[in-house]
Amino acid sequence: MKDFTYKFSLLIFVVLSFVNSQTIAIKAAKIYTAEKGRVYNNGILLIKNGKIVSVGKNIRIPNKAKILDYSNYEIVPGFIDNHSHIGTPPENLNEFPVVFGPQHKIVDILSPDKTFWEKVYKGGVTTVVTGPGSGEVSSGQAVVIKTWGGTIEERVVKERGGVKIAMGRKRTSPKTSMAVTALLREKFIKAIEYDKKIKDWEKNKKEIPRPERDLALEAFAEVLSGKDRIRSHVHSAHDILSILRLKDEFNFDLTLHHSTEAYKVPEEIAKRNVKVVGMPLFARIGISDSVMYTGKIMNDHGILFAFHTDDPVVSSKWQRGNAGMGIRYGMTEQAALEAITINPALIANVSERVGSLKKGKDADFVIIDGRWYEPKSRIVKVYINGMEVFDRSTIEK
Repeated sequence: MKDFTYKFSLLIFVVLSFVNSQTIAIKAAKIYTAEKGRVYNNGILLIKNGKIVSVGKNIRIPNKAKILDYSNYEIVPGFIDNHSHIGTPPENLNEFPVVFGPQHKIVDILSPDKTFWEKVYKGGVTTVVTGPGSGEVSSGQAVVIKTWGGTIEERVVKERGGVKIAMGRKRTSPKTSMAVTALLREKFIKAIEYDKKIKDWEKNKKEIPRPERDLALEAFAEVLSGKDRIRSHVHSAHDILSILRLKDEFNFDLTLHHSTEAYKVPEEIAKRNVKVVGMPLFARIGISDSVMYTGKIMNDHGILFAFHTDDPVVSSKWQRGNAGMGIRYGMTEQAALEAITINPALIANVSERVGSLKKGKDADFVIIDGRWYEPKSRIVKVYINGMEVFDRSTIEK
């Protein structure tokens, strides 16, 4: 039985490798590249070996290429969700009653079971930044990962997905916003001191003993050295200002997540070159119109902005709907598309591989049977690494 399973797996691998090595030319009514506003009417997308070979108009198609005709459809880059919690059961997301746990890594517990991922890529989301929850002041480290592929390790695009901190009042100690901010300041100071001790030991190994290893302070020290960054769960304007002050004090790379009241302090965010992953959340109840204009306001202030779903709070399949809502509340079509493709890739430091349709990038794209942002338009196919991972025509009616 084991021998049969091995041979079958090998056969599947050989077949997929052959399919992926063939040049495929895909014709579409419109191809949105998310690259500097480039949109090609009656365009062609060439892919081979999981990568984009070329995209545009009047492209020469190799003689032996397989041609797929989607002349009545639109193609967009695979969507990216920069803030989700998928890949593991919800009970794995917060280590209660630990308050400070930046050493925890979501990648250590991600499941290969497709039930955690299938609904996500069927919604056109091909890459996510998934991480721990917001129950602690710092709950741990996220990872940038494809929603389909081989093993978890093979799917990882970038292991350093950012260290999560959560501003604002907590259910347990510390209870107040000021206490949370004070605790973070204390930990950053201790991380500086810890890093100095390690560096002193590295210079004088023969003279002093190695300091006891502290994985939590080590994680914060890597943020302060620029090897990693902070992803801050934050809602109220006063908490946004608090984390901005901490950034001023300790000079770390910062992205604000959720950012419910970011629209109240855009000037403060912009002058520090901080990124925002935020509202509107499609299908989220109780959000005011002021919040729903967040995307436009961030764009107007030159702030790099991306939408998120916070899956499982809102299902990842609504990421496209977020962009549609952004357009409804004043964003341009191009800006809304960038907010679910290239912008979240830039924020995650993976734009060299994903986020737009450009020569050399991963062939992650979505084929849609109408205007890409319209709720009535349906995703008909999804490709990741040049492989078809979803085909609507195979769904049982």
